[in-house]
Amino acid sequence: MNENKICFITCTNDEVLYEESVRYIRSLYVPDGFEVVFVSIRDAKSLTEGYNRAMKQSDAKYKVYLHQDTFIINKNFIFDVVNLFMKHSKLGMMGVVGAGKMPPNGKWWEEAQKFGKVWANSYTKKMELLAFNEIVEDYKTVEAIDGLIMTTQYDILWREDVFTDWHYYDASQTCEFIRAGLDVGVPRQSQPWCLHDCGALNMKKYDEQREIFIHEYSKDLFPLVSILIPTYNRPDYFRQALESVLNQTYKNIEIVICDDSTNDETEKLIKNYLVNHPNIRYYRNEKNLGQFKNDLKCMDLAKGNYVNFLMDDDLFHPEKIDKMMWYFIADDTEEISLITSHRQVIDRYGNHLTDWYATQRLFHEDRIIDGIAFGELLLKNVTNFIGEPTTVLFRRNSLHEQFGTFCGRDNGCTVDLASWLNLLSEGKIVYISETLSYFRIHEGQQLQSSKMLLLGRVDFAHQILNAKSKGFFRNNSDYLSAITSGISFIERFYPQLEDVDKQTKEYQELLLYDEILHKEKKSNSVINS
Repeated sequence: MNENKICFITCTNDEVLYEESVRYIRSLYVPDGFEVVFVSIRDAKSLTEGYNRAMKQSDAKYKVYLHQDTFIINKNFIFDVVNLFMKHSKLGMMGVVGAGKMPPNGKWWEEAQKFGKVWANSYTKKMELLAFNEIVEDYKTVEAIDGLIMTTQYDILWREDVFTDWHYYDASQTCEFIRAGLDVGVPRQSQPWCLHDCGALNMKKYDEQREIFIHEYSKDLFPLVSILIPTYNRPDYFRQALESVLNQTYKNIEIVICDDSTNDETEKLIKNYLVNHPNIRYYRNEKNLGQFKNDLKCMDLAKGNYVNFLMDDDLFHPEKIDKMMWYFIADDTEEISLITSHRQVIDRYGNHLTDWYATQRLFHEDRIIDGIAFGELLLKNVTNFIGEPTTVLFRRNSLHEQFGTFCGRDNGCTVDLASWLNLLSEGKIVYISETLSYFRIHEGQQLQSSKMLLLGRVDFAHQILNAKSKGFFRNNSDYLSAITSGISFIERFYPQLEDVDKQTKEYQELLLYDEILHKEKKSNSVINS
């Protein structure tokens, strides 16, 4: 490689534009001893094919791949890029604008943290300055740069085997440099280095190439998400649930299935899926574990730090994980511990049902909320507004107790809420107003059985009485409000528990908690007064 040569490479189909681009380049200051050369490809099958052909024609160490409508206006461009590359051997490629992280949908310009600047008329007929976050250091490491100009000091083949059109060559090449252990960066620019006279963008085949990009590079760019499906004797519902995961737009997903069924119907159903989907791991329990232990088995087998249960009779919206992971990916300081959304109640056929009090849409726009405040809201209303296990995507390393356990006690009914409270004590919650999951109601459930009504009240009483140890209820009036709600929640439903055996441990525990709540109310009413 000739270290004193810089090659400008363009795929062109418009001689007027190309000649103007070359005139700008010829006006640049050239370091002593440096040679400037040009390679133009006029019959490229794709940008990746054309750039590969041009790369092989030049022995220049430094190569600048630019569009025919990109004009370099920084007279010191060659000095600046060569100095940066000589100073930073790990910097493999540069662009003038880019995104710190690639969003899960593959559209880098939708990322909040964009860097760089350029004069452009991409979206309007008027040339305007696009200026993003300022860069303090020599360059900002990014996961995506715009292909209007891409400057390299190392040769890495462009993926013409995958990208056969005119989109995602830039994002792909960025990933290839990162795979090689090199940095891709946007340099600090006091003034824009380039002008891009591109006009309206040609979006033909764009979505097709985007899907290819996401499939090819998801594991490089995005964290692994574990979807856990504990299942029991519901092959028809299970199949629908599984399909809703396989149709997710977010692709770096593992699916862990723990089958607690008493027959082999689900096992027979899953065999065809296992052949075509290597990201599915299926386990058939040798003996029936029961729902709670089967949930825990799924958790033990999960490899990802981001976890979402999917109950075998529920469904995901196709963009559920994509839209939720966007928040986690942008959360550099790891302040967010769980993400939920509105969930739609459906019947056995998938028809929408009227919202319950617990499932009503809380906000009409996405919100990031303090975890302690949101947890107090749940406990004061004695209601799980966050949702069932299907609804929530959570950060596993923020969950410091076993799933379904709160303050050392395994919950009998509200196993999900026990974990949500633990997570809320560790960080913030994101509430997405869009419906991203579907909670199915059908005759095979035991939601309103006397046993579950009893266990749910015992769970809530325990959570209210122990929440202070997790940092909740710093304001005594909030604690008193939750206690009052807890007493009403228990005593309002005593008539529905008439057929419960009054001698059981659970019923005696309920009476004990009812008594403790009354004592707490009395003592805290005195404090509050």
